[in-house]
Amino acid sequence: MSSTTAEPTPTVAAARLSGWLGHLGVSPAAFDDTVGLFNPLLTVHRLHARVVERIQETPTAISLVLQAGPAFRGVRPGQFVMIGLSIRGVRHRRAYSPRAIPGQPGRFAITVQRQPGGLVSAHIHEEVRVGQVIEIEQAGGDFTLPAQLPDQLLLIAGGSGITPGMAMIQHLQATQARTRVTLLYFARSAQDRIFGKQLEALAKAWPQLRYVPLDSVANTNGEPGRAGSASSQAVVLDRTLLDAQLPQWAQTETYCCGPAPLMDAARLLFDQAGSRQRLHLEAFAVARPDGDPNARHAVTIARAGQTQRFDAAGNLTILVAGEQAGHAIKHGCRQGICHECTCRLNQGAVKDLATGEVIAAEGQTIRVCVTAALTDLDLESLS
Repeated sequence: MSSTTAEPTPTVAAARLSGWLGHLGVSPAAFDDTVGLFNPLLTVHRLHARVVERIQETPTAISLVLQAGPAFRGVRPGQFVMIGLSIRGVRHRRAYSPRAIPGQPGRFAITVQRQPGGLVSAHIHEEVRVGQVIEIEQAGGDFTLPAQLPDQLLLIAGGSGITPGMAMIQHLQATQARTRVTLLYFARSAQDRIFGKQLEALAKAWPQLRYVPLDSVANTNGEPGRAGSASSQAVVLDRTLLDAQLPQWAQTETYCCGPAPLMDAARLLFDQAGSRQRLHLEAFAVARPDGDPNARHAVTIARAGQTQRFDAAGNLTILVAGEQAGHAIKHGCRQGICHECTCRLNQGAVKDLATGEVIAAEGQTIRVCVTAALTDLDLESLS
C-alpha cells in the first residue's frame, strides 16, 4: 500500500524558504525583493497584484481587475483592500472595496471614482495600465454580511459607495441566498450611476433584489418627476422615502456607504427610530472639517520617544494640519478605515468627522485622518 504526499503550494514553499533563510539573517524584505525579480505575485510578506483589465464604468469611474498571487487570502463582500502606488517618488496608500471574480482564485476588481483634486484617483485613471504590478495588502474591515444571513437587507449607497453593496449583492445572488435585498442608490444622473445597467439586469433576473435608482442632484430644467427618472428633482434620504420603499426599515439590517451627507442622514434617521444597532456605515470619502479656519489649537503627538508639536486650524484634520507644518505623521488610507493613524486622546476635545461625534473623554482613541481639533490636544500615537 503506497501513500502520496501533496506538494506544497508556491506560497507555502516560499514561506518555508523565507523562514529558513531568516535563520541565516536574510530579512523578509530581501526575500521578497529576490522572489519579485522572477515573479512579483509570489512575494510572501509584501503582496502584489497585476492589472489584467480596465473597465470604464462611467465617465468618471473605472474598474481595475487585479490578479493577486497565492499568498492573498481572498476577500469577503464589503471588505476593503489597501493598494500602494508610487507617484513622483512618494508612496501613497488608499483603501478600495473589492469584488471577488467567481471561479478565479486571487482575482478581484476595484472601482475608482475620479475625485476633484484627488492625486491617487487621477493617477489611477491616467497612468495605471493593464500589465502593471501594484502593491496590495490583505483584505480587512468589518463592513461585512453577518454569518447568519437575515431574511431581509437594506442597502443604501451614494455615488461610488455602491462598490461594497455591489459585492454583497453579487455574493448573495451567486450563493443563492434567500435574503431579500432592497437597494436605494443615489447618483447625480443615470450616466453617473456605476453598475447601473448591471443592476437593472440583475434585478430582472433575480427576483429577490429590488433596485431603486434615485437622483441626488436636481436637473437644470427643474421639472418634477419620479425618483430616478431623467427629469426628477433631487431626492434626499428621509423618513418619507424609507417608509415608502421599505416600511419595516427600522427593523432591517442596513448597510450604508456614500458621501458624508448621506451617511449623516442615515445615522440621524436610525437614531431617531431607536435602531442605531441595525445600521452599518462605511465612508468612502471623509467629510471636510467646517470649523473656524482662523482658530488655532496646539497639538502634541508623542510617538516612539519623540514629540511632534504643531498648530491645527479648525477647518483641517489633525493629519493635514501636521503635514502642512512639515511633520511626517504615521497614516495609511486617509479615510478612517485602516486605523494606522490611531492615537490616544490624553487631553482635549475633537470632532470625529466620520461619526459627527465630539470626543472629549481622556483615554479615548481617535483617528487623526478623520478628526478635527476643537481645543488644544495632547495625543499619544498607538501605531
